[in-house]
Amino acid sequence: MSKGMKTLYHYPEEYFNRLSIFKKYTSYSQEDQQRSLNETFGNFKPKRHSLRILAVGAGDGSSDVPIIDILHSKQCQINYNVVEPIVVELEKFKSLVASKQEQGQWTRVKFKFYQTTIENYLEESQTRVAEDNFDIIHTIQCAYAMSDPGGIFAGLYGRLERGGMLFNTMAAGPLEKLFAKGNEIHPESHKCVGSASLRRMIQRSLPDVEINTIYKKIALLADECFKEESREGNMILDFLTYTLDFRKSVSERVLSDFMTFMREECCYEKDGKLFLQRDEEDIVIFKK
Repeated sequence: MSKGMKTLYHYPEEYFNRLSIFKKYTSYSQEDQQRSLNETFGNFKPKRHSLRILAVGAGDGSSDVPIIDILHSKQCQINYNVVEPIVVELEKFKSLVASKQEQGQWTRVKFKFYQTTIENYLEESQTRVAEDNFDIIHTIQCAYAMSDPGGIFAGLYGRLERGGMLFNTMAAGPLEKLFAKGNEIHPESHKCVGSASLRRMIQRSLPDVEINTIYKKIALLADECFKEESREGNMILDFLTYTLDFRKSVSERVLSDFMTFMREECCYEKDGKLFLQRDEEDIVIFKK
């Protein structure tokens, strides 16, 4: 590993820039996302007129939009609590909320924002009363940054009301394998946490809970990643390895090994184009 390698964990704005490019090349449409979330949140049966939601690592709020829309359609009052440590992303979420409400949307949603990590939030919330428990907690694509994912999910499960739902989305299949490969090159970059490894952690921390899963096959157009001078292709590689300027930070041998693994183990060709299998899996846990 090169001493010059820098983890994106310390450059959150760069991370979110690369995440946006990663999404740009993904074939998974908003309609697909809405359909998938409807399977879970659309079937959730509120036990009362007022819902308490906790959104962990919500970023700029773009992933929350379909969830809020679905729950808002249930004619419930919603207390929506957002935990996000990055100030810039939290401000974007606040601007999104203001824009929606100016347009007459989300009129029954009351937002509260916490600029902190989930670790600090859970530690500080230990003194709060039971009324602070939640009907739904979701953690979409953020377990990578958790210090102890299994322990944190146990803590989140403890904050659920009976009948409440804990929802998570993580990389699965070939994409999880590719994250693991990137972690071998740059161990300090991030924890290699995908759906399969997260489920094992949760099962160790919460051995008696039932874990339900929904697997989603998703493709990412990967041709740009194999073009040395492609700015967006290199940004995708940064995201996949959680490394700032990955292509410039590693030796030719390490780069060649990673790119060969990516092409042969995680990609497929269709209509003359190369696609990365960037599958995801939803993890759904209900508190009995």
